[in-house]
Amino acid sequence: MKKRLYILTFLLLTAALGLRAQAPGQWNLLERAYDTKSYDLLEQFFGNWQKEYADNEAEAPDKWVAEAHKVFAAMLRPDISSEIPMFNYSIQDSVLVLQCMLDIIGFAEGNLDAFKNGNLDSTIYVIVDSAVDFRPNPHLDNQITVYLTEGYRNLVEDFISNFMLHSLPLDDTYEDFEKTEADSAWTLTGDEEESYDDLSAYLSERWERQRFLMKDASSLFCNHILGPSIHPSFAINEMVFDRSFRYAVVRYRQDSEKRGGTIVLKKVKNKWTFDHLYDWWVSS
Repeated sequence: MKKRLYILTFLLLTAALGLRAQAPGQWNLLERAYDTKSYDLLEQFFGNWQKEYADNEAEAPDKWVAEAHKVFAAMLRPDISSEIPMFNYSIQDSVLVLQCMLDIIGFAEGNLDAFKNGNLDSTIYVIVDSAVDFRPNPHLDNQITVYLTEGYRNLVEDFISNFMLHSLPLDDTYEDFEKTEADSAWTLTGDEEESYDDLSAYLSERWERQRFLMKDASSLFCNHILGPSIHPSFAINEMVFDRSFRYAVVRYRQDSEKRGGTIVLKKVKNKWTFDHLYDWWVSS
């Protein structure tokens, strides 16, 4: 039994150390910001994140992806975002967390009346790009914008939920690291300040860490029974154009999968403008 525990602990520590190498210095900076409750250091963490991943608008591989970048930026303009229910709430934070992948880009064929109405379920369309490396530039001057890469998703989730793994000194003995059977919470024994020997204390610490990050990025989280789920402030799932790029139909979501809808944009004088909201939904 003890041998299994050693192996499991080794694997968890290896995963934690691998995550640190993915974003050098960022884990320590975030922990220091939290320990000192310094929002200046938290802003520095997000600023470093922003510098680490730039937008790739100039690297669009084709005209479809290039136009998708323009539509994304247009949706954040006040004249369009104000027309989408609850949308401005998702993009008002000082840190805007953006997607780094676009599921589907396509162009409409056949029944263009249904397409222009926004009814993609009744539209025949051809998928031209899928799983697109998509880091759009929102062209905002008053916000920090970061892309939710897999590495940063892991880092943030690790900071919130797996903080005990990082608090274990590398030269400590494995006997000091144990799993309590009563509540399934990880416990580091021998240090009262770092001890989480009951589930309520662990959950309280996890919530405090989440609340600290929410100071700058409140829409970064969607609470789940198994722990915080990290997601962009909002995300576009699907974007369909007509061949002449006069119309764009966009399916988007907010708060992970809790809210979303479909909007239709129209290009007027080479500028994407709001045409109408096709639908909007809220899940229970």
